[in-house]
Amino acid sequence: MDPRYIAAIEIGSSKIKGIVATVDQQAAINVLAVEESDAGGSVRYGRVLNAREASARIDDIIRRLENNPRLNGGRISTVFVAEGGRSLCSKHVEATVSQGVEAEITDTTLDRLRRQAVATPVPGRDILAVSHRRYFVDNAEVKKLIGVFGNSVRGEFTIVTASGENRRALERLKIESHEEEINRKYIVRPMALADMLLTDSERQIGCLLIDFGAETTTLAVYREDALQMTAVLPMGSSNITRDLCAGLSITEDAAENVKCTKGEAISDRVAINAITDAETREITNFVSARVGEIIANINALIAAYNIKPGELAAGIVLTGGGARLRGFKEMLEARTKMHVRPASAPERVRTGAGNANIDVVALALFAADHFTDSCLTFPQPEVAEPQPEAEPEAQPVAAAHTATVAYVVDGNESDSDLIDDPDPADELPPAAPTANETRNHLVRFLRGFKDYFVPPVEDDDDDLDK
Repeated sequence: MDPRYIAAIEIGSSKIKGIVATVDQQAAINVLAVEESDAGGSVRYGRVLNAREASARIDDIIRRLENNPRLNGGRISTVFVAEGGRSLCSKHVEATVSQGVEAEITDTTLDRLRRQAVATPVPGRDILAVSHRRYFVDNAEVKKLIGVFGNSVRGEFTIVTASGENRRALERLKIESHEEEINRKYIVRPMALADMLLTDSERQIGCLLIDFGAETTTLAVYREDALQMTAVLPMGSSNITRDLCAGLSITEDAAENVKCTKGEAISDRVAINAITDAETREITNFVSARVGEIIANINALIAAYNIKPGELAAGIVLTGGGARLRGFKEMLEARTKMHVRPASAPERVRTGAGNANIDVVALALFAADHFTDSCLTFPQPEVAEPQPEAEPEAQPVAAAHTATVAYVVDGNESDSDLIDDPDPADELPPAAPTANETRNHLVRFLRGFKDYFVPPVEDDDDDLDK
């Protein structure tokens, strides 16, 4: 059985990444290649601003992926693209379907319920996904809807929406392979991350997934095995970099280096003041102040959706490039009063690409679980067209049969002149009036040739006439 290939693109505010992986029969994925490029300012807060520049960087990633020897010359024909950004948020909606009589609830009933849930227009926004929360049949909650009998069916759903400009900006991107447009499909980024990083028990008892990125911090709350809310804060680790850049009067590259090497988030003011090195203390002040502001906004956003920390028994699962900042996990635990677990790729991800690439690996795994596409095509080897067989050259036909022979003249052997090769069929004597005369003519005719081919034989006409 041929392997199924998955290709995905993650367009982040700081980096653009691409991945190609295979899906095996156990639904595990094997990462074949990961390539990345600096976003170069073409993406801000998760939305593409400069389509031409972003397209050029994606084109470079596609080319490098296809040139990887592990792809065996395959070309990307379909790619899954992440959707996210600062405008992403969720909304709680309800829908009711009346069957008129008590009847079995089927997939058709569920489809009607979902269509009704998304029928309410959301001005200026695109509906990216619909996730069920709870179902009720005749006002009684049921866990499994299909197969239950009832008159009325009600569903509670979480719909994920984003600004219509998000999708339009993605559609402007030029994603090609060998000058041919690559088919694209979209995946909601926080839902892909949650699918890969949260365990079944965390989804059931309540969990908060935090993706701490460069310019955005994305939240997704799961409880009772359903998405309860998702939202994005327009703040991230780049805010810390810009604070250091302005506060220390250094370049942005230098500020990023300082953040990664000396930066640390400390919630205890006394501990900060106890730092003896003045430069380190100043850096820690900048970092801790900004991290404290980001965490305060996380708490406020959870409260705005009427979610209490006590309802999230599994605590927080933390991912994203900014989450590697020293002290961030500890300050997050202290300010939210919840346990924090750093995210890691599950065992289903084989030939691991490392935790630094969790975001793009999550897209590949989500695509493998929810789609049947195989994203690579392999050019068929060129088969040479059969050439018509060459006709044999015509041999010249002699006008008469000739041969060079040695013959005896007066007892001496002499090399030949070209003589006519006697052909009895061409030179038979004419028929005589009687059979006896015809036979005699033929005998005399043959005696004329025997000197060339056989030794002379003594005989006489009388014997031959017999």
